[in-house]
Amino acid sequence: MKQATRKPTTVGDILLYEYLEPLDLKINELAEMLHVHRNSVSALVNNNRKLTTDMAFRLSKAFDTSVDFWLNIQATVDLWEVENDTRAQEEFSRIVPATKFIASKANKKVA
Repeated sequence: MKQATRKPTTVGDILLYEYLEPLDLKINELAEMLHVHRNSVSALVNNNRKLTTDMAFRLSKAFDTSVDFWLNIQATVDLWEVENDTRAQEEFSRIVPATKFIASKANKKVA
């Protein structure tokens, strides 16, 4: 496992500090703009929910950004979380590569 680094900035933090605060927008107002429930925006801004592709499209339209901008932020956070999750890394260490598995299977047939 690689050495842990600082967690990347989340979609919620980007929304709050780069869009909502500078534009003086409230969560309710953003929800209205996006045509979603207030709870959806609140959960995203408060980092209690991950960004969906649907929401990435909505945010890109609302803020004149690319869908990839939002999806890449979420993907970076997701990768960091998995790479820094000891339990996940332990589980991944048990995965058998396909070539090794197939070779083992072939050896059993011969025996």
